[in-house]
Amino acid sequence: MSDDLEDDRFAAAFEKLKWLRLPGMARALRALLARARDENRSALDVVSELCDEERASRFKSAVQKRIRDARFPELNTIDAFDFDYCPVRKKMRARYLALHDLDFITNGVNPLFIGTPGTGKTFLARSLAFRACQANRKVIVVSAPKLLNELHGAEIHGALEKRIVRYVRADLLVIDDFALLAMDAAQAKLAFQVISERYDHRRSTAITTNRAFKDWTKVFPDALNAQVIAERLTERSEVFLMNGKGHRDPKNL
Repeated sequence: MSDDLEDDRFAAAFEKLKWLRLPGMARALRALLARARDENRSALDVVSELCDEERASRFKSAVQKRIRDARFPELNTIDAFDFDYCPVRKKMRARYLALHDLDFITNGVNPLFIGTPGTGKTFLARSLAFRACQANRKVIVVSAPKLLNELHGAEIHGALEKRIVRYVRADLLVIDDFALLAMDAAQAKLAFQVISERYDHRRSTAITTNRAFKDWTKVFPDALNAQVIAERLTERSEVFLMNGKGHRDPKNL
């Protein structure tokens, strides 16, 4: 077979794969055909390897979409976290890293990061969310004020149910700075609705907060509301108390 004819046949096959939206196969086709020729591989071997390439390509695209949809304000990966910075971090290291197998999502466990500013709460929560995205899990990362503002806006425009569904269906919802700012009755109701519906569906909700649970009554207008939300978050939870040395502590600057 002439080189020109072979090139034409390759080009035709390549275009068919692109038309069928099989980019992984299209990218790998030339290399796999060359290897098959050099190593005398069967047609079945080539087809199987093409399928593997397409599967890997689709998974990579899915992960990239998960990361985009999560709306990270900033990407944090666990390899950049200094567990040796202080004794509190050292003590929690093994327990935190165990979460990266993501069984907590399957079991509906809530990772709760509680402590003073600058201790790494947000970094660890985002790192966990990024790990979940890498496993092709549906993730949303949002600050508590932004969450409540979005829900309030949706309620005004008659789209609250649709917006609530988005937050409830996520495999992992990370709410940063929860119970930091005082809420009015309407905001407290919206926060309760999200947390309660996720609790009912056994979906994992991670929060970071500077306030101990006993101080949530300063944030919620109804003490009972604060108590119920705290109970639903802690019933199935992994709590990390981060009151060690903080990077933003003036004594450490």
